[in-house]
Amino acid sequence: MRGETYHSTVLFREWGGRVDKGMGDESPNPKDSSVDARHESKDTDRESGSKNPRNEADVGGGYTGPLLLAVFASTIGGSFQFGYHIGCVNVPQQVIKEWYLDSYEHIYGNRPEIEEIAKWQWGITVALFAVGGMIGGLASGWAADHFGRKGAMLANNFVAVLAAVSMSIARYVKVYHLIMIGRVIIGINAGASSGLVPMYLTEISPVNLRGTIGSVNQLLVTVAILFSQIIGLPQLLGSEQHWPLIFAFTAVPVLVQACTLPFCVESPKYNLLVREHAEQAEEDLKKLRAKDEVTAEMKMMREEAAAMAAVGKVGIADMFRGIYAWPMFIAIMMMLAQQFSGINVAMFFSTSIFEGAGLGSNAVYATLGMGTCNVAMTVISVYLNKDTLNNQWASYPSMVLVFLFVISFATGPGSIPWFFVSELFDSGARGGANSIAACVNWTSNFIVGISWEFLNQSLNQYAFLIFATFLAFFIFFVWVYVPETKGRSIEDIKDEMKRGKSIWARQRQH
Repeated sequence: MRGETYHSTVLFREWGGRVDKGMGDESPNPKDSSVDARHESKDTDRESGSKNPRNEADVGGGYTGPLLLAVFASTIGGSFQFGYHIGCVNVPQQVIKEWYLDSYEHIYGNRPEIEEIAKWQWGITVALFAVGGMIGGLASGWAADHFGRKGAMLANNFVAVLAAVSMSIARYVKVYHLIMIGRVIIGINAGASSGLVPMYLTEISPVNLRGTIGSVNQLLVTVAILFSQIIGLPQLLGSEQHWPLIFAFTAVPVLVQACTLPFCVESPKYNLLVREHAEQAEEDLKKLRAKDEVTAEMKMMREEAAAMAAVGKVGIADMFRGIYAWPMFIAIMMMLAQQFSGINVAMFFSTSIFEGAGLGSNAVYATLGMGTCNVAMTVISVYLNKDTLNNQWASYPSMVLVFLFVISFATGPGSIPWFFVSELFDSGARGGANSIAACVNWTSNFIVGISWEFLNQSLNQYAFLIFATFLAFFIFFVWVYVPETKGRSIEDIKDEMKRGKSIWARQRQH
């Protein structure tokens, strides 16, 4: 399920001597320095034969206390909140649907069939989460540049509180529309987080840990999905009396982040490249790396700043032309691959899917098993970076295959696309790219969510063949066109894409 518009509004002025205010240096012309830096990088690359033109030891780093605190604080209030609201309506959905019937009768005076509620009101309730996500994803870029990465994440908590209030009081005022409204609002929160958190993690991580730390975003999403499914059990909060507390729990991650994130550093790249506060950026970088020697990493960021100044400001429209068009197309395809895999059908509707497969009341436990697989395989990806009487046993192969589907998703399409987008673009274009990618992701999420009930009722189990076709296409696309980014600088990745779009074209130019 981090993308955003923030950098699209930022004017990167001539760098001159402004980056190192008060240091007395005379900076060269930005265009000359960026060209020299690129030539120097390429010469070094040819001499060493390394994929990365820089010595990773110079710009790398380890797991430090300030870094781990920043990762925890950003993901608990962003990624965890995001995942929690993907899964929280899954297990207790039958109880909530029955309450929808009571609420509908209270408001309109007649009582529809539960199948009608499932198709329309409930289907829309689930899908509205993605509508809010589109809005939040687009707004996150602007918020990140105007309030800072930290400020935007903290402000996003007010949105979560508003959503929690709306959904929690719905049962007591007997108005199911409040849950729908709350789903849109919490979707805005999740959409903003989907852009803000991966960007923040990418910008605070050392190059050698960028993929691992970037995967923590998806790990917290999957942990939250499993957690929400557990507390949604009837024995816990998923009962007729207690299900509003599932939505009230939204306030807990808000409180945790509000108590921890203020003690974390702002993104050094944001301070240097957007605010032009070089001294603050260097101070924060020293805290994150727990060492005083950060010259090489600061130099790398200054070179990126010089290159950005030479290009000028990058707007949303610029992402679809010139040097940004092809990387943007790859980013969009990665997001489509994630959502058109059909994963959120499993996340949103797995309980009803398992019920249809013949598991009956055991469906909720199969859903928990699926969530456990999702978490376990996401952890691994961090290190890698109808007839219930006559076909009773057929339900178990179905359950195993759903588990395998979730396992396959978690080790690749689940964690990679969000931080992959940030690795394709420099800081000047990263905000616009993430905004577009997030909007595409949430739009496709909405399409899948709103269409599933109709596809399921029309095609039954064959509806999944549609997703299988998409997956076959995306396997081919990733193999042929997507470059490797692990442990490589942005300049190196850009140079590879300039050599050709396909793997064959790049090999001919190598």
